[in-house]
Amino acid sequence: MKKTAIFTALLAVVAIMTGCKTNESNYRAAYEAAVSHHEENSGVDSTIYARIRNQARMSDLVVDGDSLPLRTEYIGYTDGGGASRETIKRYNVVVGQFKQVFNAKAMRDRLVEHGYEAVIVNTREPLYYVVAATCADPQEAASVMKRVKGDKSLVLKSPLPFILQPAHLAR
Repeated sequence: MKKTAIFTALLAVVAIMTGCKTNESNYRAAYEAAVSHHEENSGVDSTIYARIRNQARMSDLVVDGDSLPLRTEYIGYTDGGGASRETIKRYNVVVGQFKQVFNAKAMRDRLVEHGYEAVIVNTREPLYYVVAATCADPQEAASVMKRVKGDKSLVLKSPLPFILQPAHLAR
Protein backbone atom coordinates (compact mmCIF):
# COMPACT_ATOMS: atom_id res chain seq x y z
CA MET A 1 0.00 0.00 0.00
CA LYS A 2 2.82 2.37 0.88
CA LYS A 3 4.62 1.57 -2.40
CA THR A 4 1.42 2.19 -4.39
CA ALA A 5 0.93 5.63 -2.81
CA ILE A 6 4.54 6.60 -3.51
CA PHE A 7 4.30 5.30 -7.08
CA THR A 8 1.04 7.24 -7.66
CA ALA A 9 2.55 10.43 -6.23
CA LEU A 10 5.67 10.01 -8.38
CA LEU A 11 3.54 9.40 -11.46
CA ALA A 12 1.50 12.57 -10.71
CA VAL A 13 4.69 14.65 -10.34
CA VAL A 14 6.06 13.36 -13.66
CA ALA A 15 2.75 14.10 -15.41
CA ILE A 16 2.67 17.65 -14.03
CA MET A 17 6.31 18.32 -14.94
CA THR A 18 5.99 17.11 -18.52
CA GLY A 19 2.51 18.55 -19.13
CA CYS A 20 3.45 22.16 -18.25
CA LYS A 21 6.65 22.26 -20.22
CA THR A 22 6.83 24.91 -22.94
CA ASN A 23 8.05 23.71 -26.26
CA GLU A 24 8.45 24.93 -29.82
CA SER A 25 4.94 23.91 -30.82
CA ASN A 26 3.48 26.02 -27.98
CA TYR A 27 5.52 29.05 -29.09
CA ARG A 28 4.52 28.48 -32.73
CA ALA A 29 0.81 28.31 -31.81
CA ALA A 30 1.04 31.53 -29.78
CA TYR A 31 2.89 33.28 -32.61
CA GLU A 32 0.34 32.20 -35.22
CA ALA A 33 -2.52 33.36 -32.99
CA ALA A 34 -0.89 36.77 -32.59
CA VAL A 35 -0.29 37.12 -36.34
CA SER A 36 -3.88 36.12 -37.06
CA HIS A 37 -5.17 38.67 -34.54
CA HIS A 38 -3.00 41.41 -36.10
CA GLU A 39 -4.21 40.58 -39.62
CA GLU A 40 -7.84 40.70 -38.49
CA ASN A 41 -7.32 44.14 -36.96
CA SER A 42 -4.96 45.61 -39.55
CA GLY A 43 -5.63 49.27 -40.22
CA VAL A 44 -7.22 49.73 -36.83
CA ASP A 45 -4.98 51.38 -34.28
CA SER A 46 -6.59 51.09 -30.86
CA THR A 47 -4.28 53.53 -29.10
CA ILE A 48 -5.45 56.83 -27.66
CA TYR A 49 -3.23 58.57 -30.22
CA ALA A 50 -5.14 57.03 -33.11
CA ARG A 51 -8.40 58.32 -31.66
CA ILE A 52 -6.86 61.79 -31.33
CA ARG A 53 -5.58 61.67 -34.93
CA ASN A 54 -9.00 60.58 -36.14
CA GLN A 55 -10.59 63.60 -34.42
CA ALA A 56 -8.59 65.91 -36.69
CA ARG A 57 -10.65 66.86 -39.71
CA MET A 58 -8.98 66.87 -43.12
CA SER A 59 -10.43 68.89 -45.96
CA ASP A 60 -9.36 71.24 -48.72
CA LEU A 61 -9.15 75.00 -48.61
CA VAL A 62 -9.85 76.45 -52.06
CA VAL A 63 -8.08 79.75 -52.68
CA ASP A 64 -8.20 81.36 -56.14
CA GLY A 65 -8.85 77.98 -57.75
CA ASP A 66 -6.01 76.22 -55.88
CA SER A 67 -6.86 73.43 -53.46
CA LEU A 68 -4.73 73.46 -50.30
CA PRO A 69 -4.75 70.69 -47.66
CA LEU A 70 -6.50 71.93 -44.51
CA ARG A 71 -6.36 70.16 -41.16
CA THR A 72 -8.59 71.26 -38.29
CA GLU A 73 -7.66 70.06 -34.81
CA TYR A 74 -7.30 71.08 -31.20
CA ILE A 75 -3.93 72.58 -30.39
CA GLY A 76 -1.95 73.67 -27.36
CA TYR A 77 0.85 76.15 -26.94
CA THR A 78 4.36 74.93 -26.26
CA ASP A 79 6.49 76.70 -23.65
CA GLY A 80 9.08 78.73 -25.52
CA GLY A 81 7.33 78.05 -28.84
CA GLY A 82 6.42 81.68 -29.52
CA ALA A 83 2.67 81.13 -29.97
CA SER A 84 -0.28 81.82 -27.70
CA ARG A 85 -4.05 81.81 -27.96
CA GLU A 86 -3.90 85.56 -28.56
CA THR A 87 -1.27 85.49 -31.34
CA ILE A 88 -2.29 82.40 -33.31
CA LYS A 89 -4.51 83.12 -36.28
CA ARG A 90 -7.01 81.04 -38.24
CA TYR A 91 -4.69 79.74 -41.00
CA ASN A 92 -1.27 78.35 -40.06
CA VAL A 93 1.22 76.96 -42.58
CA VAL A 94 2.78 73.85 -41.01
CA VAL A 95 6.20 72.86 -42.37
CA GLY A 96 7.39 70.45 -39.68
CA GLN A 97 5.99 67.91 -37.25
CA PHE A 98 8.02 66.28 -34.52
CA LYS A 99 7.55 64.05 -31.49
CA GLN A 100 10.40 65.81 -29.66
CA VAL A 101 10.06 69.50 -28.80
CA PHE A 102 13.85 69.90 -29.09
CA ASN A 103 13.70 69.07 -32.80
CA ALA A 104 10.77 71.41 -33.35
CA LYS A 105 12.64 74.27 -31.66
CA ALA A 106 15.73 73.63 -33.80
CA MET A 107 13.66 73.82 -36.98
CA ARG A 108 11.87 76.94 -35.76
CA ASP A 109 15.22 78.62 -35.11
CA ARG A 110 16.40 77.78 -38.66
CA LEU A 111 13.17 79.19 -40.11
CA VAL A 112 13.55 82.44 -38.16
CA GLU A 113 17.09 82.77 -39.56
CA HIS A 114 15.58 82.46 -43.07
CA GLY A 115 13.03 85.23 -42.44
CA TYR A 116 9.95 83.30 -41.35
CA GLU A 117 7.88 84.26 -38.28
CA ALA A 118 7.95 80.61 -37.14
CA VAL A 119 6.20 79.37 -34.01
CA ILE A 120 5.48 75.98 -32.43
CA VAL A 121 2.11 74.56 -31.41
CA ASN A 122 1.33 71.08 -30.18
CA THR A 123 -1.47 68.54 -30.52
CA ARG A 124 -2.91 66.35 -27.81
CA GLU A 125 -0.78 63.39 -28.93
CA PRO A 126 1.60 65.35 -28.54
CA LEU A 127 3.03 66.19 -31.91
CA TYR A 128 4.87 69.48 -32.18
CA TYR A 129 3.97 71.42 -35.33
CA VAL A 130 6.40 74.01 -36.65
CA VAL A 131 4.36 76.80 -38.22
CA ALA A 132 6.17 78.95 -40.79
CA ALA A 133 3.53 81.68 -40.62
CA THR A 134 0.21 82.30 -38.93
CA CYS A 135 -2.25 84.11 -41.23
CA ALA A 136 -5.61 85.81 -40.80
CA ASP A 137 -6.94 85.11 -44.30
CA PRO A 138 -6.68 82.24 -46.78
CA GLN A 139 -4.99 84.32 -49.51
CA GLU A 140 -2.09 85.15 -47.19
CA ALA A 141 -1.80 81.45 -46.22
CA ALA A 142 -1.77 80.44 -49.92
CA SER A 143 1.01 82.96 -50.56
CA VAL A 144 3.09 81.54 -47.70
CA MET A 145 2.42 77.98 -48.96
CA LYS A 146 3.76 78.95 -52.38
CA ARG A 147 6.86 80.52 -50.77
CA VAL A 148 7.46 77.47 -48.59
CA LYS A 149 7.14 75.02 -51.49
CA GLY A 150 9.67 77.01 -53.50
CA ASP A 151 12.16 77.42 -50.65
CA LYS A 152 15.16 75.14 -51.34
CA SER A 153 16.35 75.44 -47.72
CA LEU A 154 13.29 73.44 -46.56
CA VAL A 155 13.04 69.69 -46.99
CA LEU A 156 9.35 68.85 -46.83
CA LYS A 157 7.97 65.33 -46.71
CA SER A 158 4.32 64.39 -47.20
CA PRO A 159 1.90 65.41 -45.67
CA LEU A 160 3.80 68.69 -45.35
CA PRO A 161 3.15 71.51 -45.89
CA PHE A 162 -0.48 71.89 -44.89
CA ILE A 163 -2.73 74.55 -43.45
CA LEU A 164 -3.60 74.05 -39.78
CA GLN A 165 -6.82 75.57 -38.53
CA PRO A 166 -7.09 75.53 -34.74
CA ALA A 167 -10.43 73.96 -33.76
CA HIS A 168 -11.32 76.90 -31.51
CA LEU A 169 -11.10 79.25 -34.53
CA ALA A 170 -12.96 76.99 -36.98
CA ARG A 171 -16.43 78.05 -35.86
